[in-house]
Amino acid sequence: MESISVFCYGAQEALSEISKKGTQSDITLHNRKDGDRVITFLEPSRYPEKVSSLTDSIFPSEVALVDGRRMDKFFAEVVVALDLFQKRSGIILVDQYSDTSALGRFLKGTSLEKYQIFSGSPMELVDSIWKVHRRVESPDPVAVVDHSFTVKSVGTVALGFVLSGTITKHHDLSSAYSGRKLQVRSIQMQDADQESAPQGSRVGLALKNISPEELERGELLSERQIDPVSGGQVEMTVHPAAGKFSPDKSEIFLADFMRYQRGTIENSVIRMDSPFHPVGNTFVVSRQSVFPRVFSRCRIVE
Repeated sequence: MESISVFCYGAQEALSEISKKGTQSDITLHNRKDGDRVITFLEPSRYPEKVSSLTDSIFPSEVALVDGRRMDKFFAEVVVALDLFQKRSGIILVDQYSDTSALGRFLKGTSLEKYQIFSGSPMELVDSIWKVHRRVESPDPVAVVDHSFTVKSVGTVALGFVLSGTITKHHDLSSAYSGRKLQVRSIQMQDADQESAPQGSRVGLALKNISPEELERGELLSERQIDPVSGGQVEMTVHPAAGKFSPDKSEIFLADFMRYQRGTIENSVIRMDSPFHPVGNTFVVSRQSVFPRVFSRCRIVE
């Protein structure tokens, strides 16, 4: 199967026509299947109340679908978040014959400035999603978990997204936070058994040698062991829309890998309340009360 994961903001009307609602928590998943083509839509259903609902929805997505007809502070925060996550493939929904000049000026200089401006029908939207999708392939098999539970006669099942590479049946993997060595017993996509799941897939993985309690949201499953860290020296790049930020003795939240974790920063050193994944060494940073709440990227330098 060929799969795409799509972040959605303000697109409920279109989603109701082109997809079927699935798993629902602070993120609502919608699914569409056309033959061997599958689209999984991620909607931040607790946003704007919970900024983690926004960031956890954006992280595994390859395409963004955003309603550009209401340019309020929440729309602005979504734009900043997508820019910080560097999501460069997407579609902005507008009304037919709309004047989009103000929208273009607002998005200029961000990752969204080349998004397709769309005013067509819901079915035309499906075709546009496949056309704007630009995947950066990576050979390393990595999946991120968002839900886990026990199924009678099956055992532990983890739901998640394949971020890179291909996950196969009987694949030997490691879980980053628990440090467990585990094996993929079986794979399901769209309620059908599969031998493998490529990058971009929404998957259900039956897993051996691990319990659901050991699989929190944001757990990474990979061939190589990824050791979490608790902090380090960082360089911060504050988004131009966020104004000034003093990194001296400030409370911050890291918002990557479908996790939203509290920590502090002082003298450019981050210390987290709980360990986090150092994959890529670059993270999106959030705060609680000042808009935009998602405001910076930071890079571990040592």
